[in-house]
Order: sequence, then structure tokens, then C-alpha cells
Amino acid sequence: MKKVLLALILVALIVVPVTAATGGAAKSDLAVGLNLGTNTGVGVQYRMDKFDIVGNAGLENFGGTLAVDAAANFAFYEFEIEKAKFDVTAGAGLALSVPFDGSGVSLEVIIPVGLFYSMNNDDFPFDFYLRVGPTVRIIKGTKANLFGGYGVLGALWRFN
Repeated sequence: MKKVLLALILVALIVVPVTAATGGAAKSDLAVGLNLGTNTGVGVQYRMDKFDIVGNAGLENFGGTLAVDAAANFAFYEFEIEKAKFDVTAGAGLALSVPFDGSGVSLEVIIPVGLFYSMNNDDFPFDFYLRVGPTVRIIKGTKANLFGGYGVLGALWRFN
């Protein structure tokens, strides 16, 4: 059952963004930067109109392990604060934790909800985001709990 669930999630992570891109996504941006949170390290984002794919690689703050995660997000709401435009996003993805001591690997489904701001400035094309959400462990590894949490704060340099 776990293998079937994992396969369905992986297929969804591939099919949903590709479908969005073929549905008329006119703009695509690549951004690279830093990430702070449950996974502290390098963050990458590929934005396609209302969808984006994010990936992070670094160190897990709460366990001393190598952490890698990837998620597909959809911007479902927009708002403005004094001409600054923000997107509210929701998505799904996977997070992998590999301990340095060689003990059990952990694989989790992440369900991030986020707030995204992109500076509309050619001199400083930065994107900022905050993503938080629950996790469900597929492979527990050394972690005892089935459910956990996910949270990252990032700043990315956008390439046009």
C-alpha cells in the first residue's frame, strides 16, 4: 500500500505541473537562493504562471541529517498591501532525510501552504517565501512519530 501511495504522489508531482505548463503558462522563471527552517540550505524554484516547483537541499535543523525536499505549489489567492502583490500557495511534495551516522532514512509527504512575494525590480529580482505545513512519514527511519511539521523561509534570486 505504501508503494502504491508513493507512486501516485510521484506521478501527481510530474503530471500537475506539466499539465499547467501546456495549458498556456506564458511565463517561466528560475530562482536560486537560501532556505532557512526545517531544511536549511539551497533553495530552487521554477515558476510557471500559477504553478511552481520548489526544491531544497541542505541540513535538517532538528536532527543533524542531510535533507532534500521537492514540492509542486499552486497559487490559489492573491492580495496586495500598498502595491506589493502576494500569492498564497498550497501544494504537495516529498521530503527525504538521510542521517550522517548511517541510521534509518526517513521519507515524508509534505503539504506546504505558503506566502510568496516577488519584487518587481529589474535591479534586485528577489523572491521571498514562507511555507509551513504538516508532514506524513512514509518511511519512518529513526523518527518515532508518524506525523510531523515542515516550515521554511526563503530568499531567492530570480533569473529572467
